[in-house]
Amino acid sequence: MQPRRPAGDRWLRRALLTAGLGWAGYSYLRSFWHTSPKPALHGAGLVVVVLNAAIVALLAAGLRLSWRANRAGDAGTRAARAAIAVTGLALVLALVLYGVASRSGGGFTFAMVALWFLVLRLGLAWAVAAGGATLLATAAISEATRPDGPDLGLLAAGLGVLVGAIATRQRRLAETAARRAENETIALAERSRMAREIHDILAHSLSAQIVHLEAARLLLARDGDGQALEQVERAGRLARSGLEETRRALAALRGDAPPLDEALESLAADFRGGTGRACSVEVTGEAREVPPPVALAVVRTAQEALTNTRKHAPGADARIALRYTEREIVLEVADTGATGPPLDLASGGYGLVGMRERAALIGGTLETGPDEKGFTVSLRVPA
Repeated sequence: MQPRRPAGDRWLRRALLTAGLGWAGYSYLRSFWHTSPKPALHGAGLVVVVLNAAIVALLAAGLRLSWRANRAGDAGTRAARAAIAVTGLALVLALVLYGVASRSGGGFTFAMVALWFLVLRLGLAWAVAAGGATLLATAAISEATRPDGPDLGLLAAGLGVLVGAIATRQRRLAETAARRAENETIALAERSRMAREIHDILAHSLSAQIVHLEAARLLLARDGDGQALEQVERAGRLARSGLEETRRALAALRGDAPPLDEALESLAADFRGGTGRACSVEVTGEAREVPPPVALAVVRTAQEALTNTRKHAPGADARIALRYTEREIVLEVADTGATGPPLDLASGGYGLVGMRERAALIGGTLETGPDEKGFTVSLRVPA
């Protein structure tokens, strides 16, 4: 958590910002009314008025869109792309205004403001390209409109604005990366603490239950009570399954869970061993590391889907498909349909409702339903 700035510091920053905006507004109006050609309702003066109004409107819209994009926290949102387009158009019009009234400097000032905000939004290569093109355009306009040639002072100021904007952009990126790393470290520490608590309570309890159930099984096997022996063995299997799920969840909390393809292959092997039916695993796309909550959701959804296949579609083969795309991970678990009556087995998961809730918690979606022969579960999560 970032420390709050002192009240006096905040007041000083607001006062300086207000004074700066006020001076900029005064300078703009003074430059606007003393420009050449002068503002008018006809001819070149009308062009100056229209360009000034359009640039101010576009910069205001770009600032508002940038604010919305910052609130969303995603550089790829529609608001961010619109902010880049609107600010870029303002930059072009500002250069046109500079060509129409190169002596006033208003167009150049607008161009530098637009360039600053563009650099903060664009990638580094595009930012350098936009800055270089702006400076070249300024030099060409000066050469064409000024009798004494390019204004080297303005070009030097423009270069300073470009360098300052790029430095500010890189500093912000570094600060954002540092904050993200700090937050991830804090979250990992908290997950590790929770994992230790769960292990000390639940895992130890399940392990003790398994020991006692094994002792009861041996006694029943010796005494020959077949029905009670069957129930105890079933309880032992469920306890071992619960212990394995607990360990898998704890590994995900600690951030040391196995890769998704290995985890899914393990689930497929359990399915093949428990049912004697086929279960294939297909992974497409470029595999990458995903956040623990996403990995756990994918594994638990696959596990629940396979449990439902064993319960409601005995005799069916299963297929697990994991696809990595640019912005999301897609999991699909399908079966070929039952060849026998449904079994009355206890489920180790939360059912379809629980899978949908787990997907919603991480911004994903779950779709389920019958296909041509069997049943399909499809999970999409951003990662």
